[in-house]
Amino acid sequence: MGIVYPSNAVARRWDGALQARLRRAPLEAFLAVRGIVPASRGVSQDSDDLARATVLIVESGLTLYLVDREEGLAHGHRPVVGHVACLVSRALAEQIARPDAWRIAALVSTARLLNPWIGLNAAAMASATAARQFQKAVMKGISPLDWRIMTSACDAVSGSLDAMRNASTHIAARLNAEASSAGVCAPAASPIKLLARRST
Repeated sequence: MGIVYPSNAVARRWDGALQARLRRAPLEAFLAVRGIVPASRGVSQDSDDLARATVLIVESGLTLYLVDREEGLAHGHRPVVGHVACLVSRALAEQIARPDAWRIAALVSTARLLNPWIGLNAAAMASATAARQFQKAVMKGISPLDWRIMTSACDAVSGSLDAMRNASTHIAARLNAEASSAGVCAPAASPIKLLARRST
């Protein structure tokens, strides 16, 4: 009986697939624990899972921010929601060594987060604007609070319950820090209850 060894090319491909699987494992576990089935294998697998995780994390901060605010989400906070979604998507994409996947995840997650407040078409336009502005802003550096949001989001995906609470607190603080002098969004369908329900 002989032993068959794979060629160097096949061995490298197997090793690369294994490493990618190991990097995705915490993200998939984070989603599965919260009742969300990870995306199927394919080209969009990473961006889909990143978008789902980003929505979960940002919604937890939004829920905390909106707890005692019957007026809802102020018009001026839409860009902040998009900025935070970009922060989280970027951090998680780096964590799974797929930095190129952050932008699609940020666009999708921002649109999902804003959809209950302003409708899908307006949310899609707002998400595209947020991604463009984020790319310009990140070149100048990020604030300490933004850095804490990114760090706690990564820690939350790695399995820390305290980090999830911290991420929520930091996101709520980021929204609180933004002046809300503009008008208030009229929710399309009770987003406060929707966010609370999704986060449980």
